[in-house]
Amino acid sequence: MQQRSRDMVAALLDAAAQVIVERGLDNLTTNHVAEAAGVSIGSLYQYFDDKDALVEALLQRHAAELLAVVDARLRAMIDADAREITRGILEAVFDVVENDPCRRELTRHWDRLRTRSTFRALEQHMTEACRVYLLRHHEQYRVENLPAALFVAINSLHYTVAYYLSLDRPVLRRDEVIGALADMLGAYVLAGAKKKAASRRPPPVKRRRS
Repeated sequence: MQQRSRDMVAALLDAAAQVIVERGLDNLTTNHVAEAAGVSIGSLYQYFDDKDALVEALLQRHAAELLAVVDARLRAMIDADAREITRGILEAVFDVVENDPCRRELTRHWDRLRTRSTFRALEQHMTEACRVYLLRHHEQYRVENLPAALFVAINSLHYTVAYYLSLDRPVLRRDEVIGALADMLGAYVLAGAKKKAASRRPPPVKRRRS
């Protein structure tokens, strides 16, 4: 894609975000986006087939920005234990979403948007990041079935966070959710390590009665 096209796509996504903030996702239309971007509706359709395609591209951009924040936090906390690093990453994720009105509005409706490709990209990226972390700490966390553990852990975090952030009036505080998820993941990883360590212990020697 040429620079001019990239600039147009960026301008249209910025305009879509502006319309979502001002009017809400349910009132987003391609006409509103074209007007906000200062282009004709025909120009918009050269890049996006419909408003759903616009929203999907916006989700992908937000996901890329979110992962950049996660990667930075992971690098800064790479030597922390599983609970601490999970808590730190979740704090960063919540900050990114809650401090941006467009991200908040999109997250409120995540379950009815085209999120499959975005969630898949997030899952793949986070799986690799967690794999690198666990391999770095392999003496501490000897996970028996790493692919299965990563699949369960990553998707548990993704869907719990997405669902919580979509609630208008959550019954739990943010710190309670983050703390519970950090404790859950830390216990899950440690449980796998303890199970593997126990399996390597020799059976106790039975003493013969004299």
